[in-house]
Amino acid sequence: MLRKGFQSWFTPIRCGVILGILTVSITLFAFQAAADEHPILYLFWGNGCPHCAEEKEFLAMLREQYPELEMRFFEVWDHPQFATLGEALAQAYQIQATSVPLTFLGDYVVVGFRSWEETGMEIDAQVQHCLQQGCPDALDKVASLEITARIRAEVAEQSPTDWQLFAPVLAAAPPTAETTPEPAVTPKPFRFESEVEAASEQAVAPRQFQLPPMPDPVAPPRVAQPDPNAITVPLIGTITVSQIGLPLFTIFIGGLDGFNPCAMWVLCFLLSLVIYAKSRAKILMIGGIFVIASGVIYFLFMAAWLNLFLFVGYVKALRIAVGVVAVVMGLINCKDFFFFKKGVSLTIPESAQPKLFKKMRDVVHTAALPGMIAGTIALAVTANLIELLCTAGFPAIYTRILTLQNLSAAHYYLYLVFYNVVYVIPLAVIVGVFAWKMGGRKLSEKEGRILKLIGGVLMLVLGLILLIKPQLLMFG
Repeated sequence: MLRKGFQSWFTPIRCGVILGILTVSITLFAFQAAADEHPILYLFWGNGCPHCAEEKEFLAMLREQYPELEMRFFEVWDHPQFATLGEALAQAYQIQATSVPLTFLGDYVVVGFRSWEETGMEIDAQVQHCLQQGCPDALDKVASLEITARIRAEVAEQSPTDWQLFAPVLAAAPPTAETTPEPAVTPKPFRFESEVEAASEQAVAPRQFQLPPMPDPVAPPRVAQPDPNAITVPLIGTITVSQIGLPLFTIFIGGLDGFNPCAMWVLCFLLSLVIYAKSRAKILMIGGIFVIASGVIYFLFMAAWLNLFLFVGYVKALRIAVGVVAVVMGLINCKDFFFFKKGVSLTIPESAQPKLFKKMRDVVHTAALPGMIAGTIALAVTANLIELLCTAGFPAIYTRILTLQNLSAAHYYLYLVFYNVVYVIPLAVIVGVFAWKMGGRKLSEKEGRILKLIGGVLMLVLGLILLIKPQLLMFG
């Protein structure tokens, strides 16, 4: 009786212990299986992007260090369907990604590639985390997309099209054309088998497909070579455009934009009317308000360009469109040097000049200070709207080049502020000269032609670079 009771008491305990052991074992096995799953890194890159090229070089080294890491590359500038996938992933990860390179690995995502020491080490740490603890496939977040289903189907078939499977070469020497592939083991669905698995299984059933061309997985030594981005400037020598850096580029373009003949014409004419008041304080006040208001309006105008480019994202057609517009505007400005106001001309139309003259006289003859300030601001708004075509070239070009860099939103707007500070400096100098000399002087036609020629040549050059070799305008 006692024995039977003991057995009836012992059986539930024994079953509970066994179930507990099984539960722990299954849990540990699941964690181990998750850790054993090969993590997949997705890189969205652009052909000609120097930051992308540097990351691909780093990933080649990383792939040699972690052979179980799978990598899939998608070129987005020439393949809009992959840009769609990249944007879908970015939305799924709740980030605003408008530039490349764009890297996804498990729950980790990074936009841009600063250097091997910064971004590279972050990616390396995430790879180690995924190998030790496992990480999900980024495509799980956008599994409903048709392109995602197609990619996964091609992964299962080991037949990628239009996108690159990045993996180490099996043999030391590249395979010859006479190599006859043999049947392969069907891999697990939705997952590439790694090169380690393939090497271990090749004796039983080698692969039956040929991998697309790929770079050497070992990062080559950095040997000094002629820079393909180098250009030769007369009297200066050979320089790389990206060497001047984005701040100097901003100073150069913003400063040249500040010598805009349309804006200078309006300001000089306004100050010529104020001169008759014989008051330096009034010249400085009206001129200063006009300059500050013009800078703020110009900033808002450029911010609109910036947000348009950020919203559209990395679309090759947009870069080409901006380049074409820059070339056309550059040619028109160069034409004005030889045939001033003949045919199409980017100047303030004569039909709009009487309206500007009336507003200028209203500002000068206003006695009350609040009315004078309000009138000057209204004049600045009107003048900037009227001269929009005359001044639209450089802001559009600069903001498009700015969006090609890997910057945060705060940095984008700081550069816009910097640009506009530089832009108003020539106008502020004009105000200072008028107040100092108390003498009026208008911008002559010859001076206007020269300014148009200089601006036109630069617009033409920048437009051609955007069309032919945009990587020259990527700084870093």
